[in-house]
Amino acid sequence: MHLNDIARRIENLSIQDAEGYGISRSADWALLKLTEEVGELAQAHLTATGQNRDRGISADEQRQVVADELGDVLGMSLVYARQLGIDPEVATAEKWFRHEAAPAASVE
Repeated sequence: MHLNDIARRIENLSIQDAEGYGISRSADWALLKLTEEVGELAQAHLTATGQNRDRGISADEQRQVVADELGDVLGMSLVYARQLGIDPEVATAEKWFRHEAAPAASVE
């Protein structure tokens, strides 16, 4: 599955949730939600790494909470990109892959 396919599916879920709760979606809203999710990821990380109270859950459960929060961060990043009309696949490739070293020419 491609990132744009995932983004489309998450966008549809976000629209459904917003309609259900009477939320007006915008780029501002998406950025604030993304910020909220990053905070929740930070809290989960602190808990999973023993830097916060353990909340009475096992290490495996803590790891799952981190994974879930990371999923929220990624999902809201995609929603934010779509709100701004940014193709997340292109944006990611242009930002990250331009730093890849060109393959060395082979010498025979």
